[in-house]
Amino acid sequence: MNTRRKISSLSRPHFTLLFLILCLLAYPMISQGVDMFGWFKKQDVFLCSEVNGVVTENGKPVANIEITRSLMYIDAKDHIDVAITDDTGHFHFPQKSIRSSIPSKPFSEDRVSQQITINREGTLIPLWIATHVGIEEIPEFTKKLAFLNCELNNKRVSFQFKNSNPNNREYMASSVCRWNEDYIPIWLFEGNEKKYEIHDGDFNKLTERFTGKEVKL
Repeated sequence: MNTRRKISSLSRPHFTLLFLILCLLAYPMISQGVDMFGWFKKQDVFLCSEVNGVVTENGKPVANIEITRSLMYIDAKDHIDVAITDDTGHFHFPQKSIRSSIPSKPFSEDRVSQQITINREGTLIPLWIATHVGIEEIPEFTKKLAFLNCELNNKRVSFQFKNSNPNNREYMASSVCRWNEDYIPIWLFEGNEKKYEIHDGDFNKLTERFTGKEVKL
């Protein structure tokens, strides 16, 4: 009998500690009205807005060129669409969403890799490269993708555009396309090796990365 009492008294602190740990783990789910089965509930995940654009070369429309849109959520599944430009160089992609249980899981960091490219003789020409954060539509992205003005002779540029949330950084994207407003070019790329900083959003004010030398392209 004494032996049983000793074993029981020794196990109580461990049981109490385990109970406290379970309570701490359960509290966030209970306080937010989330149960364990809610982790498997599927939600709508917004991948990309509707896309419209025109492809030109030396100012002339490029017809019958294949354009690929690749959208990858954090589940690593690549959602690929293909469009062909018409006689006016115009192309279109519909809005894209999926259903996924990942957003229902705790600590999910939702983001989507968006890539719209042309593969020309083995060289990828980026019309839109960006990361969409969250599972809902971002109006600033929608506005940019409403019309892509893509001149193939343009060099690729990384640029900033407005984030309406003043507490967050400006959005960033990369493209050979150009916009007339809400477009601040930051870096210009020449091939895979040369990179130039663009000052004051002016393509005539460039300095080479690392060396800091002013250049004219």
